[in-house]
Amino acid sequence: MGTLRFITWNINGAGSREKRLKIFNQLKKLQADVVLLQETHRPLRGSNELKTPEFPNVFSACYNSRQRGAAILIHKNINFTVLDTVIDPEGRFLIIKLSIRDKKLCIASVYGPNVDDPSFFHGFFSALSEHLDGTLVLGGDLNLGLNEDMDRLNTAGTQRNWQSTNIIKQYMNDFGLCDAWRSLHPTTGDPGD
Repeated sequence: MGTLRFITWNINGAGSREKRLKIFNQLKKLQADVVLLQETHRPLRGSNELKTPEFPNVFSACYNSRQRGAAILIHKNINFTVLDTVIDPEGRFLIIKLSIRDKKLCIASVYGPNVDDPSFFHGFFSALSEHLDGTLVLGGDLNLGLNEDMDRLNTAGTQRNWQSTNIIKQYMNDFGLCDAWRSLHPTTGDPGD
């Protein structure tokens, strides 16, 4: 299939034209092939505003203009066939299954709840489990740390013992997934903090 460059980014809203231009300029500099966005804050009618000449292929899970939203953008130079899509009506995740050069690829962009919600993660991974017959790429903002000591600033009151953390770890183990950033930076704090 060759090498594809993936970017995942919580953009915290793409409501204004000025902010979208800043996002698109940064994506152009990063030379991404596939972009997974979270917190797009786009209503369904506004999802086409994420299209650009470089990224004409946009898949969106929309909610409203003030919260949630996930999107996957694919660069114009990537030739693919869509095999299946799963769009969360609550705007929390999007799963697309593609064929690229006769190889199956499942890409998921997820924006997790900012409260402990084990049922959400069971539902998300259940939907994902139906598309595991190819290479899986999962990116997003889970809104929790998988390793509280490394992934969160250790100030008083920030330690959270959420059930969702253990559920995600179990599914990651079951699906053979790893935290790519943590694998490359085993002793560095989370870049989102």
